[in-house]
Amino acid sequence: MQGCCTEDKKDGSYKQPSKIQTKTLSLGGQLFVWSARRWLIAAQEKEQIEAALAYPYRIAKCPGAAKLLDEIMSILAVSSYRPVTIRCLHCPVLDNDEWLLIQTLRKLQTNDEKEAAGLVDEFMRGALATTFLRAATLYANSLSNVDKPITRTNFLRVVENQNF
Repeated sequence: MQGCCTEDKKDGSYKQPSKIQTKTLSLGGQLFVWSARRWLIAAQEKEQIEAALAYPYRIAKCPGAAKLLDEIMSILAVSSYRPVTIRCLHCPVLDNDEWLLIQTLRKLQTNDEKEAAGLVDEFMRGALATTFLRAATLYANSLSNVDKPITRTNFLRVVENQNF
């Protein structure tokens, strides 16, 4: 895994919409992106990862999700068949791989395991992909349980009486 804040790469077949801003993500999505970025920094600097991630998850009332995030990122770091890019902590936009991970978590939160598995196939295959999906499902559910979903519906608007 590598950290960067450079232009979007074109590797892989998954295409993200251009320049997704982190501030437009749901609280759960923002927490995940911050955590993935912070996890990478902690791993590179040989910090205790659980301690580096503990506070935001304690505030979010899902402290167990920090361990799940550590598991997800650890599996990703050792099992991906291609480099996975995570941007720097304060980068205002998502990388393609960060968007791919967000979409995977969204699919898991909406019980679309088949689509999630297809997305994971972009960077990981085999038995560890199944383990990754299990941990990611538990993580996504723990955020849902404290009303911090990865999905976001506040950009949708109901249109009534438009005389179609």
